[in-house]
Amino acid sequence: MKQILFIITLLSNIYIYANHANSLLQKGWTCLVQDKDAEALQYFQQANQQAKIEKTLEIEALSLLNIAICYHGTSYTKGLDFCQQSMAVYKILEKKAPEKALEGRSRCLQLISTIYGRQGKLRESIALSKEALQGFRPETDSMGYIGLICGSLGTAYSKLNVLDSAAYYYKMSLEAQLRAKNIAYLPTAYLKAGDIALKKGDRNTAYQYYERAKKIADSSENKQAQVSCLLALGNWELTFEQKEAIAENYFQQAKQIATSLSDKLFYISALRDLLALRKKQGNFEQALDYQTQINHIKDSLNEWETQNIVKRLEIEFEVSEKDRQLSLIQKAKEVALLRNYLLLGFLIFGTLLAAGIIFFLKNSQKKDKMLLQTQSELMEAREVQKQLKEQHLQNELEFKESQLSAMALQMAQKNELLQTLKSRLDEERNAENMQSLQKIIHKSLNQDKEWADFDSHFESLNKNFYTRLKANYPDISPNDLKICALIKMNLSIKEMAAILNISPDSVKTARYRLRKKLQLNTEDNLTDFMLQLS
Repeated sequence: MKQILFIITLLSNIYIYANHANSLLQKGWTCLVQDKDAEALQYFQQANQQAKIEKTLEIEALSLLNIAICYHGTSYTKGLDFCQQSMAVYKILEKKAPEKALEGRSRCLQLISTIYGRQGKLRESIALSKEALQGFRPETDSMGYIGLICGSLGTAYSKLNVLDSAAYYYKMSLEAQLRAKNIAYLPTAYLKAGDIALKKGDRNTAYQYYERAKKIADSSENKQAQVSCLLALGNWELTFEQKEAIAENYFQQAKQIATSLSDKLFYISALRDLLALRKKQGNFEQALDYQTQINHIKDSLNEWETQNIVKRLEIEFEVSEKDRQLSLIQKAKEVALLRNYLLLGFLIFGTLLAAGIIFFLKNSQKKDKMLLQTQSELMEAREVQKQLKEQHLQNELEFKESQLSAMALQMAQKNELLQTLKSRLDEERNAENMQSLQKIIHKSLNQDKEWADFDSHFESLNKNFYTRLKANYPDISPNDLKICALIKMNLSIKEMAAILNISPDSVKTARYRLRKKLQLNTEDNLTDFMLQLS
């Protein structure tokens, strides 16, 4: 969570002298605390440019780290990229200020650990957080950064279901934050302590921790902490008091606050709790709507991330090519200038003719070797770029395949939901309720748009597949094309039946008729035929 990372900037600001770049950093920090990420990003970028002009390495490194914090909630790639740039500047700072460089590197490691934790790389996240702990000492940790890192470790161990370690680090986190009196991060520490109390069966203590966390979050206007506290209180009411109305009120408040946050994980968390509540209430129509919203947000984030990867690779390639071209031109100028100096020396110092010729030949040979080596490096760099491009194309292909499979799975899940509703309809005796359920089923049975989206993604992955089938087999029908597409995806008969909302026997009959239209022999395998059709 973003509030977990705010301490990264605060720890550095106490060491920075008053200058224009630092002023820009402070303005950006103020915007970041108020969840104005776009404005904060502009200030941090300006601070980075000004730091380069003022040649202040510490502010340059900190501004890059702040930019990484702004990006990490929406783009893991950009967050990691700017974090690595910050670490490179802290590496240069080691000679002048080793202690500051160590703390800065530790802050970068913790940000990377947070990103890894969100990606599910929990063991890698734990290793990085433990390494980050080495950059701080309890006696000098006035900002509670040790508590922040311990909280991150507790979360990772909790997800791995190592409860003893999770409880240990959550306790250390709360103690460190209370010792530092850091209001910005106390809500998170209290929430984690409440979670541990719940797992131990102490529901009353857990509720007290949650209430205390909410009061602090409200007083500091920490929106991300407010969302987390509301969700925790709502789940407590739902689990222990069975008060669905109170729980829903908490969830709706959390959803409303999360709408304004740039980090969409908070909004998704609120939607998931509302989805679970609707399922428990038997409101499947609203549950389906929440699930659709969650899928839409995830798809948008994945698409944005993929586009960003492509753009970054293209820019890296262009910059690399230009740098190497400039390097070759500079080397050529240096060789030409050196030869001119040698010629002038030959004319002036005629008495040293023999020595001058030997020196010139040796030096020219050395430069030629350097030129050949540079050209060889350029060829190797181009080959690496080619491999990167091929790898990107492969990643894009895998992404589209996973997207297509996700659409097929969503259609199958929807049909399963419709079957559940149909069973409920068969059991319902109230005519008015039966008519309501029939409307829901009738509305959901309209799969034209879903099939249109499915066909669009399928055609982008399998170019001209439908066109070739129609050209070679004119008698093939639109329903046959659907069967062909699902066979091409190597789905089982049961999976195809769920997606098409028909029985497995109907799928078998459709496959048998399709074999006849495709004029396949008995020994020919229909699935292999579709997979080989390119």
